[in-house]
Amino acid sequence: MALSLIDGLVFAFLVVAMTFVRYDFHAQLINVPGMFVCSAIAMIVFLSGGPLAIYRGRYRRGSTDQFAAIVGTVALGVGIMWVAEFAFASRLLIPTSVPIAAGALMIVVKSLETWVRRNLRQRSLTTSGSSRPTLVVGAGVQGMLALDMIAHDERSEYVAVGILDDDPAKRHLRYNGIRVLGPISDIAAHVDRTGAGVVIIAIADLPPEGLSRIASNLESRPVEIKIMPKLSDSDYARPEPDSLGVADLRHRGFRDISLEDLIGRQPISTNLDDIASAITGKVVLVTGAGGSIGSQLCRQVSRFDPARLVMTDRDESGLHATELGLDGSALLTSDDLVLGDLRDPAFIDALVAETRPDIIFHAAALKHLTFLERFPEQAVRTNVGASLDLLQAAVTHDVDSFVHISTDKAAGATSVLGRTKFSIERAIASVAAETGRRYMSVRFGNVLGSRGSVLETFVAQVAAGDPVTVTDPEVTRYFMTADEACQLVLQAAAIGGPGETLVLDMGEPIRIDDLAKRVIALSGRNDAKIVYTGLRPGEKLTEALLSPSEVDSRPNHPLITQVPITPIDLEKLSGLVAESRDPQVFTHRDDLEAHLTSLLDAKPQDTGVGL
Repeated sequence: MALSLIDGLVFAFLVVAMTFVRYDFHAQLINVPGMFVCSAIAMIVFLSGGPLAIYRGRYRRGSTDQFAAIVGTVALGVGIMWVAEFAFASRLLIPTSVPIAAGALMIVVKSLETWVRRNLRQRSLTTSGSSRPTLVVGAGVQGMLALDMIAHDERSEYVAVGILDDDPAKRHLRYNGIRVLGPISDIAAHVDRTGAGVVIIAIADLPPEGLSRIASNLESRPVEIKIMPKLSDSDYARPEPDSLGVADLRHRGFRDISLEDLIGRQPISTNLDDIASAITGKVVLVTGAGGSIGSQLCRQVSRFDPARLVMTDRDESGLHATELGLDGSALLTSDDLVLGDLRDPAFIDALVAETRPDIIFHAAALKHLTFLERFPEQAVRTNVGASLDLLQAAVTHDVDSFVHISTDKAAGATSVLGRTKFSIERAIASVAAETGRRYMSVRFGNVLGSRGSVLETFVAQVAAGDPVTVTDPEVTRYFMTADEACQLVLQAAAIGGPGETLVLDMGEPIRIDDLAKRVIALSGRNDAKIVYTGLRPGEKLTEALLSPSEVDSRPNHPLITQVPITPIDLEKLSGLVAESRDPQVFTHRDDLEAHLTSLLDAKPQDTGVGL
């Protein structure tokens, strides 16, 4: 109200002043009542709040939209004065040129007011001890939005002192009074010159190498690096301004560097209609629901409104965390949370018989390659035995769909982990061939941020001041986020055929040595060392998503290869599980591993379901 009153008084004053100027200050020539009528019109237009709502926070301060609204409001006032002129045609209220001149000056005054207020605020933030001098990297759309977030957040802890961009055409460009200082390669010098304590990366899809270079250039300086979230992230879409014309960005912020930034993966696309048709209204059972993939699967499945989502795991803490992530309660009282060990056949049968799922996502497994090389009987008992029992229960209780979470180590398997997972891919092919049901496997590589993942290990080693251990300078691996993997798992479940293994496109493999160097660079610990330990038993220098005999065919989705799998002799596979449960197995582990290998190499003799 105060601002509209001031603006109204200013416009009214300008009408009076321009009237006097028009008559060369000869007061006797002025129609004083007419002049005051027009002044009142000028004041009322602004006191009403402006027909274009310039005081209701619809426009960002200093924006083109706000300027257009001010011009429109002034023009309306001028128009009403002209109408009044015609209404009192018998006597001229004020000369026709006066409203035009007063309106033009009013627009200039409002523009100057906006400019002065913005610069005064910028100066107060710069001299304030509570705000941290900040450099913004990127002068594109992302960079401009980052500057808006800083400039229009009254409580921002940042104050922009400069922009960096490699585009020569943008050199010396100014935005909100902030100038482009130079190229990104000179970031260290500009940090020193401006005293910046924060660097905000505001470049969409900056490759991980670029992020590492920035971190390397700043490693000897106490500078915090933040990331401007992408415009595609709806949480950071431009909001409406508040009542003062300041964008309400306080609840949004710049995030820390994530593990995903080190990989630089592009967003994936999935067909939500296909997924919804497979999940909505169905009873879904997820095993391993307390793990990295299982918990993420539960979160994504829940979004598609299943009739019931049953979650099971033997890790009570994992189930607690999953429920907390789903509904925020974590009371552990829901019948949909089932604590149990899948290595118990009776538990599996009772679970499936009671819950009657339409679809099972089998994510429970042992996955640490080196451990399983040492304890192959545990791998066979869990990855093979429990999976066979779950398959048997699915067949017995008429489960329509079964999705087994496999691994890229199953392709051309050289490890116990890979062989156990591939044996279940083949077992599923056997069962699907006999029953015709949509039982399938989904194969993908390493999951970022999962417990025990290489990235988590590197971060922990750097934080502890320990050497970063890499097996070999040339070793490469495929990486994907848990969110991406689960999206494609759900997509695969919607399009996969009986007995198929669906292989997710993991992008390009990443050199683990490069990954370690990026983690070190971003940590600022330039004294951290990399120690090469050599490949461990069962490990490969490079992983493959497909074995040499498998063909990359993608008939339904550009990111999902659908591979027909050769069935396996289920009777012999069950015999291998029985061997792993022998109390004396610990004395002949090598024999168990050899039997697993020979079974996979043998031609299938039986594809029946006599598990």
